[in-house]
Amino acid sequence: MASVRRIGGALYEAFIASRASQRSCLGIAFHKTNSVPTLSARQPIALFSSSSKPEPPKGKYINITLVDRDGDEHTVKAKLGSTLLEVAKEHDIEVEGACEGTLACSTCHMIVDPQWYPKIPDPITEEEHDMLDLAFGLTETSRLGCQIIVSPELDGLRLSLPKATKDIRNK
Repeated sequence: MASVRRIGGALYEAFIASRASQRSCLGIAFHKTNSVPTLSARQPIALFSSSSKPEPPKGKYINITLVDRDGDEHTVKAKLGSTLLEVAKEHDIEVEGACEGTLACSTCHMIVDPQWYPKIPDPITEEEHDMLDLAFGLTETSRLGCQIIVSPELDGLRLSLPKATKDIRNK
């Protein structure tokens, strides 16, 4: 145990020594004083801005229209590579996603517009079929939002949310 502590201490000292006397990380300055690192506050960094979001760069986002449970349409910018569940949550559209995209529930059930269903490049898997069997309001064009990755082919996609969700974990 003592050798592990010595090695750990040596690694810690090497880490501290590798830092200049005043490197900062997220607005905190690190100082080395008498072989003991100390912290002091630096000028605050603005991590969030109250101004409106800047327009996303072209080519990295596509437009998707989501119809929420109340029938309201939301045309949103969807980042390429994200899932439809992530897009809905990012734009404050009420989708539960209880399992957080791990394909263990059906609460991110979405209904794809019939003309768009065959254009979805992500094939439906047996596991997704199994979860969809538990979904409320299942249709021929139902998919789980956590399983569809946003790609350029989906620009203009239209989908809707069912009127309710069913989570079998909360019987």
